[in-house]
Amino acid sequence: MGRLSSRPDRMSQPAAAATPPTPPSKRRVFASRLFSTLLLWAVLVFAFKSEREWLVMVITGLFGVAGAMEYYRLLRADPQARSFNMLGLLICLGYWATVAWWLHLGRSADLMWLDLAALTASVHGSFLLCYRHQLEGVVTLQRIFSTVFGVVYTVIFFGFMVKVIYLYPDEPMKGSFLLLFLIMVTKFSDMGAYAVGVCFGKHKMIPHISPAKSWEGFAGSFLGSFVAAVILMAWIPEKLAPLNWLHAMVLAPVLCATAVTGDLAESVLKRCVAIKDSGHKLPGIGGILDLTDSLLFTAPVFYFYLSAVWR
Repeated sequence: MGRLSSRPDRMSQPAAAATPPTPPSKRRVFASRLFSTLLLWAVLVFAFKSEREWLVMVITGLFGVAGAMEYYRLLRADPQARSFNMLGLLICLGYWATVAWWLHLGRSADLMWLDLAALTASVHGSFLLCYRHQLEGVVTLQRIFSTVFGVVYTVIFFGFMVKVIYLYPDEPMKGSFLLLFLIMVTKFSDMGAYAVGVCFGKHKMIPHISPAKSWEGFAGSFLGSFVAAVILMAWIPEKLAPLNWLHAMVLAPVLCATAVTGDLAESVLKRCVAIKDSGHKLPGIGGILDLTDSLLFTAPVFYFYLSAVWR
């Protein structure tokens, strides 16, 4: 018995605290981000080189659906909101299926009616779901708001990219190259902010929302936007008509400022649900929403600018 009692009581030892995983180095994050970026640009270049509008639209739609799925997955912490999340996803799938069917029939790409239909369905559907259970005060209102906001944020906003593609139905691929301008100016803004922020960032911009963003990176985002606009106007000016140098120089800072707003908007969402990335599909970048957050804000602005100037 004495020998048994002399052994250390393993059950009485405190459990060893789990060692937190070591965060990846900046070099590794940069390498992963670079790989994902190059892969995405390769897909984009292939789509535009093929000069098939339907292919550009399909890729846009896939990103739109994936972004909506990520958004509603952010809300999974509330098990009672599952039916609301499913409603949002069904509206998203119905939206993109209707877009494909409508354009296949050769109809006008003026799809504002579809945006209003999606918004109406989200409001009606959310209240119908409330009738099934006891109300839970402000929590019920939050579920309604999250559903309707998700449709606006990930479906209607993203749908403006399709509107840009088919803005000039009588001139094949013109809208697609205008979309290329939108994407390049927006994403070069993101890349400029990242590159300058990593190398020179010292003064925090809005640390309570995004601790990594700096004022130096903010300046870099404008530099990136102007670089993208200059490259495209020097490379394919005839494909971007009626855009000219004046419009490009006006749009570059406008889209840049809007892109930064969109990026920070997603940071607000992630802060509110206490996550770092919306997903893990794109190494070094995160999820689809992390990739498209700025485009969700710049696409409507770009579309309305084109419509106001030329239509």
